[in-house]
Amino acid sequence: MNRQTFIDTLRRALYGRVSDYELADHIRYYEDYIQQEIMKGRSEQEVLGELGDPRLIARTILETSGLETPNVEYTIDEDGREDSGYTSSDGQIKVHAFTGWKAGLVMALIAVVIIAIIVIVLGLFIYLLPVLLIFLAISWFVKKFLR
Repeated sequence: MNRQTFIDTLRRALYGRVSDYELADHIRYYEDYIQQEIMKGRSEQEVLGELGDPRLIARTILETSGLETPNVEYTIDEDGREDSGYTSSDGQIKVHAFTGWKAGLVMALIAVVIIAIIVIVLGLFIYLLPVLLIFLAISWFVKKFLR
């Protein structure tokens, strides 16, 4: 693969999935990086080999941009191997993505808890309101007439 093929593959993988500004920014970054490394004396093949597959780079960009959310859970073990299964074993880090209905459910539960707290606080206030009014009336009466 040469530099132009790398850039074209990256562009095709990102086109329509990120904004035009982001697309141009990422393409410019990789073009500049490749050019700088070649100017340092490295070969084009060496630099491209180090960067890896442009489709994998695009996938990483999409997953971290927040515009496209992953539909699976990824498990990455200590050796850096990736598995999209749901099993977990020692030495693995499980990454959970709250997307779609999971994110909606979490937000709904948070809203229910907040509403419940507000109802409880207002309920206590309404329950104690007559006592507070009587106390305030007595205090006012004492200050006004018994001094």
